[in-house]
Parts: sequence; structure tokens; C-alpha cells
Amino acid sequence: MKEYEIVAKFCNACAGSGRPETFFEEAELANTDDFVRMKHSKDFDKFKKEILDDGRILYTYDNGSVSYSYEFTEL
Repeated sequence: MKEYEIVAKFCNACAGSGRPETFFEEAELANTDDFVRMKHSKDFDKFKKEILDDGRILYTYDNGSVSYSYEFTEL
């Protein structure tokens, strides 16, 4: 298991799109997919996963009215 800092952002297109809600969390995870799948079981397959050059893992999904972003940085 690895320890991660997770930055989660939620942006509602109807109201507040200029100011996304941002949450910070630390978690010990065997797999980052499992964390996102737990939060979004129905829509998990629609998330795009990217591994950035600096090693961060980014998951994004936009359903047209709400967008989600989860960024995992290994501690």
C-alpha cells in the first residue's frame, strides 16, 4: 500500500463554476482506481485516468453539468 495526498475538485456548471469545491485528504491505498470507484461506482468507467510526467495520477470526468477531478500525489 502507498500513502497519497488526494486533491478532489467538483465543479457544478449551473452555479459556482468559477469556484470549484476543493477537498484535501490523505489515504493509504493499494490502488487509486479503487478510491475513485468507491466514490463513483456507476460512472467509474467514464473517468479518464492520466499519469502525469511528475508521477501524479489524475482522474477526470465531466457529465455536462458536473465535472470531477481527483489528483493523487504519492507521499
